[in-house]
Formats: sequence, structure tokens, C-alpha cells
Amino acid sequence: MSENDAKARPSPDLQAALAAFREAVGEAHVNVDPDALEAAQTATFATTQRVPAIVRPADTAQVQACLRIAAAHRVPVYPVSAGRNWGYGSRVPPGDGSVLLDLGRMNRILAHDEQLAYLTVEPGVTFRQAHAWLRERGSTTFITTIGGSPDASMVGNALERGDGRGPHADIFQHVCALEAVLPTGERVETGHARFPESRAAPVFRWGLGPVLDGLFSQSSLGVVTRMTFWLSRKQPWLREFFCAVNDDAQLWDMVDRLQALALDGTLRGSFFFWNDIKAFSVTQQFPYASVGRTPLPDWARDKFREGFGRWAISGALSAPDAEMGALLEKRLARAVEGAFRPLSFGPVAPDGESPFQGVPTEANLAMTYWRKRTPRPEDPDPDRDRCGFIWCSVAVPFTGQEAKRAVEIADRVPRLFGFEPNLALLAHSPRCLYLVAALAYDRDARGEDARAQACYRALSRELADAGYHLTRAGLQAQEAAPPVRDDSPEVGRRLKAALDPEGILAPGRSEP
Repeated sequence: MSENDAKARPSPDLQAALAAFREAVGEAHVNVDPDALEAAQTATFATTQRVPAIVRPADTAQVQACLRIAAAHRVPVYPVSAGRNWGYGSRVPPGDGSVLLDLGRMNRILAHDEQLAYLTVEPGVTFRQAHAWLRERGSTTFITTIGGSPDASMVGNALERGDGRGPHADIFQHVCALEAVLPTGERVETGHARFPESRAAPVFRWGLGPVLDGLFSQSSLGVVTRMTFWLSRKQPWLREFFCAVNDDAQLWDMVDRLQALALDGTLRGSFFFWNDIKAFSVTQQFPYASVGRTPLPDWARDKFREGFGRWAISGALSAPDAEMGALLEKRLARAVEGAFRPLSFGPVAPDGESPFQGVPTEANLAMTYWRKRTPRPEDPDPDRDRCGFIWCSVAVPFTGQEAKRAVEIADRVPRLFGFEPNLALLAHSPRCLYLVAALAYDRDARGEDARAQACYRALSRELADAGYHLTRAGLQAQEAAPPVRDDSPEVGRRLKAALDPEGILAPGRSEP
């Protein structure tokens, strides 16, 4: 689009668009209440974007109508599902003045097959809702759980390429048959879902011809209104495990040993290496009473390490029977022999009730309240409670040497800015780790927002310079994206211009 074309176009007509939105979705589902808008503009770090209205369509047809209205009146819209993208921007649009297209009303579970183990849902369906639905029906299948809120959207998390616990930790690798509405209002389906009466649509990802699914992940090329998730089968025998190391050199050796077990199938699905600060922040808030001011002094950290160690290793073993499970236990025990805290196992989970087999938990949300001086509430909402929280997640080859190199950066940089290095290595696959650093602070403390943003920029930049690049880029990454060495930015711009000629869908969002 040329500069002259942009100047020739009329300016956005918000009032006309709002009138048309009310006609399309109903008066009650166009919200301009100041308190609601203020909440929608709030994240776990500083933002400046303003939201003029929230529109809540009920189905795909209404989404199509809303996007056509937005294009006709040149009013930008930003789609969200549950709005709990905490640590990456929550519900806040990347650009100012975007109407929030809230898909929370679209919360139907559309299909389930017990034998083939899949679930088809709309974007408003949450992990908690899906778990309850499957449990009520006595299903032996489960959806992967996440470290974030159980009330997060399954579709939203998958599109952001979130990670989870269990066999399908790489969630977007285990979905298919997307329905997406383009910014023009056109509707497309991916894979075999676009063929009439296709029997294999929910079980065959690739379909025929170019694969379009990835175009709608971490992009602004369409609004996904339906997705099929492949479920896992509960195993009769499951035991969670835990051990800890108190020496970094031993940790890197353990990384190599457990990578070998992941590659040969002993460890199926995700497992985790997490440092003492992460454990500290999950179990309690910052100990202001005993240590005074932030950051946490070394003596307090050393005291916690006495019982915990420097790094914990946790996960779960699963098997079809106890005999095979015992063999897996022996293989794992040999691999972690000599740990500071010896390998221990939890009891066999009754009926497979474990976060590693689909039971949602809010335990990780405690981290967001780490530096708050007020107690954690029973109903956590980090946006509402002005928790400062920013995620930085990068991909690291699954070797001890690579993990050591990346962790040394992630451990050092937050200290320079007065933050505790809250770190975890997530075994995303037998070949790749996610190094996830959390910056936790109190937004009510003067200057902390700016300092956290500066720390994030420095951390992501230094990791990128070392070859470790972001896996997810929230609002905090708008000024921290590294340069690329190919022509993908120009290709992305051409795709955006072709699919969103009016530039109304999530302007400012990253493109392919």
C-alpha cells in the first residue's frame, strides 16, 4: 500500500461502527463502560493502549459480520478468547484504539470422540471447562494442562504456541481442523475440514495442498473460531517424581542424562528443571518481614537452598501397568543417582488424577504475587491486583552445554536490574528446551514498571545475541524483536496486505 493510498482512505468512523456492531451482536454485547474498558487496558506491566469498546460475538457468523463492519468503517479490532495471557500482555491490544473482539461467548464444545481421542471446541472454551466436561462423562482422555490459569482459553493458548504438562506439551503440534475468519469476513477451514462430509478432518492434520494452520498462529491474519485438539489417553500407572541438585555442574550433567531418557522414550512428555527462586516464589511471597527491601539477599536464598537445593527436577512417569512402571523407575533412578535430594516418587495417582494427566491447577499463579505486600487472594487476578510480571521464553538445544550457556545469561542479567532470577528449563521435546525467565515485581512500587521493561529488553537482547531467540513475543517484545537475515518481513507484509487489505485486524501484531 502506497503512502498516497493511505492518505486517500477515510479515517475510522468509530460511532458508525459501534452502531453496526450493536445491530450485529445485540446491544447488550457492545460494552463501552469505562470500568470494563479500564480493566481491558490493564496488563501485568505498563501499557498505554486505549480500548474504545468491547464487542462479544456469539458465533462464527457474528465474527464474520464484525470483521466486515470493522473493514467497512476502518476501525481496528483485536481478538481475545479468555484474556488471561498474563505475563505477555493480557487482553491489551498491540495498537491504540482497537476495539476488543471478545470471543468468550463462543464457549461450546462441539465434538468429542473417545476412541480417536479428540475434542473440538470454540475459542471461549477453557482448560478448566474441558477438564470438567471430560470428567463428567467418565472419559479416559485428557487435555494437556498449562502453567497459567485454568481459565485460559484452549484455542488462545494453542495459537500462542503455549507449552503444557504431559505427553502433548507442544500443544499446537497436536491440533488440526481450524476454522478461521479472515479480516475480509471470508471463512476458511484447514486440512480436510474444508471438504464436504470429510470423515478424517479431526484426525488428519495436513489435508491436501498447502498447510494453512500455521498462518493463524502468533499472527494477525485471521480469527480462529474452531479448533480440534488431540487428547491423550490416561495411563493406569502414573507417578510424579522429584529430586534436586545443589551444584550447577551436576545440573548440566543431569540435563544430558535426562535428554537421553527423553529420546529413548523413558520420559514421555514434559518434565522440568526449576531453580530455587522459582520454587521460593511458588511456595511463599517475598519475605519482607525478615529481609526488608528487595532484591532477595544471598543469605536468605542460601537458607532456602539448605532444604531445597539449587535446582529441582520434576515430572511424571506413566505406564500401562506397574511392572513396566517399575522398569521406568529404575532407569530414571540410575540417571539421577547422586542428586542432592535423592529421587522420590509420589503415590500412584488414583484414577490418574494429576496435573500431568489433565487436572488443572492454579499453583503457578502464585509467582505473580511474589513481590506484592498484600496477601495472595483466593481468586488470583494479576491484572486486577497490579502484580508486575513479565515472561521471557527462549528456545535452547537440549544439551547440558547449551543449557549452561543460556542459563548463565538468564541468571546474571536480572540481578543487574535488581530482580531475582526466576528460571526454569522446560523439556519441550527430546531435542529442545524452553528456558523461561520470569520477572516478578510490584507495579505499585515507583519506577518498577520501567525497570522491568529495561531488564526484559536487555535479557532478550543478550540471549538473542548468544543465539537463543524468543518462542513467544508479547507486548513487552514490541521494541525487543531481533533483526532477521532473510526476506520474511517483506513476505509477511505482502501476506498481511493480501488477507487484510484494510489493515483492521490487530494492527501492530507480528507477522510471519
